[in-house]
Amino acid sequence: MDARKVPVGGAGHNGAYLSHHGLSAREAEVMALIADGQTNGEIAAALFLAEKTVKNHVRRIYAKLGVGARPAAIALWLSNGEGKSPGSP
Repeated sequence: MDARKVPVGGAGHNGAYLSHHGLSAREAEVMALIADGQTNGEIAAALFLAEKTVKNHVRRIYAKLGVGARPAAIALWLSNGEGKSPGSP
């Protein structure tokens, strides 16, 4: 794993459960950080990206999830159990 990347979903997370939303691995990383309450600027710093790149990811995430705003994306993400670490109840 690239040392610059932030693990998402806890140790052992492999991203396999994301495929039904069609999110890329990077989009899933960004969405998990959004669900954790981080701002675009905080996400950019954590993932070593430009804030504009994060905004582009967020726009694509919204399109893929079929939502128009952050709260709706978070609600959908959490309702599908995406925000939980593997093995969490």
